Amino acid sequence: MKHSVDLFLYHLMSERYLSSNTVEAYRRDIQQFLDFIQKKTKVTTFKKINNQHIKDFLKHLKYRLKVGPKSASRKLSALKSLSKYLHKVEKVPLFTEGVAFPKLPQQLPKFLSEEQVQDILLAADKDTSLTGKRNKVMIALLYACGLRVSELLSLQIHNVHFSEHFIQVFGKGDKERIVPLPEEILPALQFYIAKIQPALIASAGETIMTDHLFPVVYGQKVEPMTRQGFHKILKIISAQAGLVHPVSAHVLRHSLATHLLKKGANLRVLQMLLGHEKLTTVQVYTHLDVSHLQSLYNTFHPRAKK
Repeated sequence: MKHSVDLFLYHLMSERYLSSNTVEAYRRDIQQFLDFIQKKTKVTTFKKINNQHIKDFLKHLKYRLKVGPKSASRKLSALKSLSKYLHKVEKVPLFTEGVAFPKLPQQLPKFLSEEQVQDILLAADKDTSLTGKRNKVMIALLYACGLRVSELLSLQIHNVHFSEHFIQVFGKGDKERIVPLPEEILPALQFYIAKIQPALIASAGETIMTDHLFPVVYGQKVEPMTRQGFHKILKIISAQAGLVHPVSAHVLRHSLATHLLKKGANLRVLQMLLGHEKLTTVQVYTHLDVSHLQSLYNTFHPRAKK
């Protein structure tokens, strides 16, 4: 079974171009299922697994481990992908067939007001050190372009096209998309690339050049900043801005989508900007728009209740 799983994980990396983090998540979820099966049954081959085993695993997650529906759905998704792969490659019966995903409670994405985003940028602006100036550019670019944190941190200098006012972004599955650069961010980004990025390398005693837009020196290596490193920076700056709850990169991404929608952008534009494969993924923002319209109605409509 381990050999089949290893081949599947290799397939995810080499043919579906999933990131190492995503592949590792698949591995953990599948291994958790295998540990459960091997403890409860004598099954030693995927050909002996059926959908009842999957249902029992989901019950175990829900009632014994108290795993929420979102995490359980992710684990089931990994097993469904594995089942389809083994069915195609090894003629294994589809052991996830007929297994429904746990029902997810509908949750609107958290987002900040435009004023709160401005407060974060102002807080970041108070640190005039090299790293402080870098942090301000990172947060501004993340919000202005609606990037995922992995997309931000993997950016290379050659991905930035000032004359055409866009950046090349490589999202999930290494899929490329073109994201416009707003006019107001161009001067700060140009100054950062010309002055701050080289100075950050030099301040660490390194003389090597790198194309990483946001590099960090680790020992003798220059690498992109880690997700954990950026989240720590954003948490500190959001606290300095007076926000009660920590702000994640994902919240800033949702915030941009919400602000654009309120200003008239349609869902198709959001889909292309944010890099979602399906239009349904961004339809959740219509709920936010309805809330905004309701607020306008209550404030200005002559027949609204006062």
